[in-house]
Amino acid sequence: MLNNVKKTKALLEKHQLRPRKNLGQNFLIDENILNKIVLAARPDPETGVVEIGPGIGALTEALLQNFRKVLAFEIDKKLVGVLKEELAKYSNLKILSQDFLKADLKKELSFFSDCKRVITVSNLPYYITTQIIIRLLEEDNEIEEFYFMVQKEVGERMVAKEGGKDYGSLSILINYRCEGEILFPVSRNSFFPKPNVDSVVIKLKKRKLDLGIKNERNFLKFVRNIFSQRRKTLVNNLLANYMLTREEILGVLKRLALPESIRSEALSLEKIAEVYMNIFEST
Repeated sequence: MLNNVKKTKALLEKHQLRPRKNLGQNFLIDENILNKIVLAARPDPETGVVEIGPGIGALTEALLQNFRKVLAFEIDKKLVGVLKEELAKYSNLKILSQDFLKADLKKELSFFSDCKRVITVSNLPYYITTQIIIRLLEEDNEIEEFYFMVQKEVGERMVAKEGGKDYGSLSILINYRCEGEILFPVSRNSFFPKPNVDSVVIKLKKRKLDLGIKNERNFLKFVRNIFSQRRKTLVNNLLANYMLTREEILGVLKRLALPESIRSEALSLEKIAEVYMNIFEST
């Protein structure tokens, strides 16, 4: 297994490759962390796994050995060649040489038609972590659980509670769609080349949270808008993004017993939903 510095360097040299910083290529070399990720995802012969950014395949191989199938998205064509050569013996692997953000996810997930459940297990490229998570959670799909290795600061934002500096639209999206928790930390020394930041492994489990919202797409756009300028009050963010009068907004805040000076980061998911519904879905 490609789980240490020597093997990783040897493989890169064999294929005449260098890690590409612009694609966030930091390869996992710590076997202990690799095993912890796989165990956290609960190995199961009936489960299919989506992996985004498999790199040179260390985590991929462990997933292939512990789950029914792996569907891997890799944007770097040179790494696709490495994966196909090094993991050729596995018949339960499908590698897609494409940008995950542009993939037809519904079509590709049909690969798991014989699986009882589908999860995602990925060491996400830092430079597009947020975009990947937003896509996975805003679109309807059959993926039930997500196990992500992400930059420590991003992980803290993902599970932040209202009132804190890390709380924002990403926190709201995740809380709305999932139950989230940070499982364990990962030192920057667990990667080659070593990044400038530490990481965490986070688990997200999908849930159905009924807040009475009729149009989820509009609600999630609303969440992004009210956090678009964090230094502004909720009132000023609403004025900047919607054709509303100050009087209309203040009327809603008064009904909900909220002060005019309140900022979005002070509001819970439930209270944000109340504000949204009172403005856009009241009858």
